[in-house]
Amino acid sequence: MNHEEIRKAVADAVVGFARSEAEAAIKSIDLDDVQTMVEAQMKNLTDPLEAEIQTTTSWWVKIRNRLYITLMQQAVKAIVVDVKQKIA
Repeated sequence: MNHEEIRKAVADAVVGFARSEAEAAIKSIDLDDVQTMVEAQMKNLTDPLEAEIQTTTSWWVKIRNRLYITLMQQAVKAIVVDVKQKIA
C-alpha cells in the first residue's frame, strides 16, 4: 500500500465514522421538543397579532390576524412532520 492509498483509506474511514455519528445524532433529536420550542418562539410573532385582534374594531384585521396565526401554526406542524419523515 502506497502513501496515497493509505491517505485515501484513512479519509474514507474518518468520513464513514463522521457520517454514522451525524446520523445517530440527527435520529436522537426529539422532534416533539423541537416543535414545542419553535411554537414557543413563534409566540413572539403571534402575540402581537393576538393583541391586535383584542384591541381593534376592524373585522378585517381580526380575520387577517387569525388567518396569519393559523397559517403559522400549520406551517410549523407541516415542517416538523416533513423533517420526521426525512430523518426516519
